[in-house]
Amino acid sequence: MPERKNQHYVPQFYLDAWATDEMVDTLVLESGDVFNQHLTEVCARNYFYGNPVVEGELANLEGYHSWPIKELRKTSSLTDLSDTYLKLLYSFVTTQRLRTKSVKSDIEAGEEFLKEGVEDDLEHGRYEDKITWTDNLTDEEKKEQLVDGNLLGIHHQHVVRGIFGFIGLSDLSAVMLRNTTSKEFVVSDAPVIHDNLRFKQVRGPGTIGLANRGLQIFCPIGPHRVLLLYDPAVYGFDCNSKQQVVLEETRVVDEVNLLQFHNADSIIMFNSCSEEYVSGLLDRMGEARRRDKRTEELETEKGLSFETEYAPHQQAPGISPDLPNCTVYSETGFETQRRSCHVEEHTRLVHSIFQEAVFSDVSVIYAIRFFCDLLDLDGCERVLRSDQDS
Repeated sequence: MPERKNQHYVPQFYLDAWATDEMVDTLVLESGDVFNQHLTEVCARNYFYGNPVVEGELANLEGYHSWPIKELRKTSSLTDLSDTYLKLLYSFVTTQRLRTKSVKSDIEAGEEFLKEGVEDDLEHGRYEDKITWTDNLTDEEKKEQLVDGNLLGIHHQHVVRGIFGFIGLSDLSAVMLRNTTSKEFVVSDAPVIHDNLRFKQVRGPGTIGLANRGLQIFCPIGPHRVLLLYDPAVYGFDCNSKQQVVLEETRVVDEVNLLQFHNADSIIMFNSCSEEYVSGLLDRMGEARRRDKRTEELETEKGLSFETEYAPHQQAPGISPDLPNCTVYSETGFETQRRSCHVEEHTRLVHSIFQEAVFSDVSVIYAIRFFCDLLDLDGCERVLRSDQDS
């Protein structure tokens, strides 16, 4: 089997909805240029996850994640999804949120701070009993390997958190935003957006965490569908029998699309809408895009903590879509952690996986296999094949 060198951080099956014959129109934010590219070329980097075996396991996970996405593209009805499919859908959303190039860039922003900690550890011999160096490396080379390994380990930890994110989101409700206008929904290289219409203006941008009261999560499903997960204690929707909110105004579609411009790392992808339309949205990007600096504490899989100051990609957008048939319950107060969510259970599980597996790449592999066993996905696959054969 050839080595998986070209590793995707947004799956091809997901982007296929915006492609024609596996080719997708791509707008480069920095230049405004538009290119037609093959799906194998977009949202991918060589050895993005390090170990090619990790990419192979993620490919297996993507196969399972594709089940509810493909089902929604056929029916648009959330009511048709089984409990297992809903967990897979929520897992896809949280995994995709945390596996992008922009997340990895945010982690790497702490490299200099991590170097200082590693230098101190090397000087005081704290690795002597923990690492056997197989090569005759200089101290500088040892430092580089340790820093690179820790940064990759943090990224792997984010991926594992994403895989089991459905646990922390189990109290959120879902609707499908159904676009019936002449415009289409676009998608970016960081497609999952967190927002908090109710509390971000009064509590600041730090209100879009997985457990925050008032959380909203937008995830495009295709050119005419966007999945919205929301906190039902703060928002209510008057939707149809398929759990759809129908969007009939291009103004609202534009606002949903501007969320992609806010969250994008470098590109926007689209299918049949005009270059003039996406260029017009690019001109308005400043309305939504927010990159405020902040100080954040990161932790390696070994428990080493360090602070970094940077402008993270994942922030609350400058605008929120004015969605129809939406009621905001103003009497609900803010909570850093929703009482109905299970974020502590989620955190304990992720930590236990890293303690069990020791090495971060092994942790990702173990997490995916444990996830499959937890949801009995092999059994589901057998049922699917049986239904297809009958």
